[in-house]
Amino acid sequence: MNGAGFVKDDAAKIKVITASGETLELEALAGQNLLDILRVNDVSIAANCGGRGTCGKCVVSVDGRERLACQTDAADGMRVKVKSGEESFVIIEDYASGKNLAEAIDNFDDLSVAVDIGTTTVVLQLIDSGSGKVASTRSFLNPQRQYGEDVISRIQFANEGGLESLRDAIRKSLLDAIKSLCADVNTDPSLLKRVCVAGNTTMMYLLLGYVCVSLGVYPFEPEFPHKDEYTFGEVFGADADGPPVYLLPWVSAYVGGDITAGYLDCRGDEGETVFLIDMGTNGEMMLWNGDKVFCCSTAAGPAFEGGGITCGTGSIPGAISKIELDRDTYACETIGGAEPVGICGSGVLDAAACLLEAEIIDETGRMDEEYFDCGVVIAERKDKKQILFTQKDIRELQLAKSAIRAGVEILMSEAGLDISQLDAVYLAGGFGQKLRIESAVKIGILPEEMAQKVRSIGNSSLGGCARVCRDLALLGEADGLAKRTQEMPLSTHPKFQDLFMDNMAFGDI
Repeated sequence: MNGAGFVKDDAAKIKVITASGETLELEALAGQNLLDILRVNDVSIAANCGGRGTCGKCVVSVDGRERLACQTDAADGMRVKVKSGEESFVIIEDYASGKNLAEAIDNFDDLSVAVDIGTTTVVLQLIDSGSGKVASTRSFLNPQRQYGEDVISRIQFANEGGLESLRDAIRKSLLDAIKSLCADVNTDPSLLKRVCVAGNTTMMYLLLGYVCVSLGVYPFEPEFPHKDEYTFGEVFGADADGPPVYLLPWVSAYVGGDITAGYLDCRGDEGETVFLIDMGTNGEMMLWNGDKVFCCSTAAGPAFEGGGITCGTGSIPGAISKIELDRDTYACETIGGAEPVGICGSGVLDAAACLLEAEIIDETGRMDEEYFDCGVVIAERKDKKQILFTQKDIRELQLAKSAIRAGVEILMSEAGLDISQLDAVYLAGGFGQKLRIESAVKIGILPEEMAQKVRSIGNSSLGGCARVCRDLALLGEADGLAKRTQEMPLSTHPKFQDLFMDNMAFGDI
């Protein structure tokens, strides 16, 4: 950490203007790391790499000059202005078994809260446990993002002494949201019937304050067993008063309760063969055929969420989410119809599909010499800066799409199934809701034979929790699912490396 040699008695008074315009007078120690100071004082700031100085997201203005907060030492009299982050991130609140529509509820004595804790976003719904009507919804960016963008960086931060900070950040945000939901209907959180929570295994460990060492080292197995029911105090702190809290069971370190919840939301009729895919940074998949259930996770990387892309961005207003080739130009649609600011995950797929169609890239992913060094101009921002799609971006996408496709093929093979035997293929999450199936097929993420079976189902993790809010017996079904699910660890699977290399291409070569 920077400033390790500061003198303890040297006080530093710092004036901070937050992204929301609030002015704070903070006291710290001269030489103390500025990012640490902002975090301790609950100042929201992006630090996707966890403060290692590699992501460049924690840019602040210090006395009129741009600096990285994680690489800046505090000094007395320092004036800091925090730049606005992606607070307008579009958060998916709909799911297969219901819509996020506020409805008049029937019974104020039978209310529950469904919670989906995603690595990037968090959604809560206040639900009438009897009718399933949604009374109110809250959603926000996961406050743990300031300690790291993905699960790996958060595991590292937790293991280096930051576990309490990560736990307290999500606990406080959830408690505030639950109180706010209850205030909407003029009730007290202590009167709720239950709270049902789902998320990936790391998110559950951090919520419970569990040590995360085993999740980050081989053989990547959860150290602490799952249990269905927790007291409100166990989850939210000893002083918190509320109903029992139920956590959807995780299968393994990287196949979490978000997938078991997703199963409950879209499992279909008995006997159906269904493939559920959540294409995030950590791609999670589950395939069920009668009593047989197979799953895997694959490190797809951040390309599907706009990460690692030259002009990439998350799902914020102005993100290019759809691109079509119109003769020699690229017709773009942005989220919210706003001025373009960058390319989000679904736009990345469309961009690659368009370049293949225009023969600007070949089957190997190589761009024509004309564009190899500088990339292709997709659009122009309001400030006249070009939004580019580059050779590097193609390679990032190839790694991501190949990891997903290899996982799909391995699960199908292990289940002994042909694509024709699938009744449905469900794509979960924000990326799955926005992507165009034709682009996903054209670049080879999914086999062409799957195209007619694919349906985007939104936030299936939240949907599964909503179902458990109505019928607690479903938690037992989820437990049984987790116990009988056969995981395929791709890193040691004998076919994975060959399939991964074969699927790097955008076609037969």
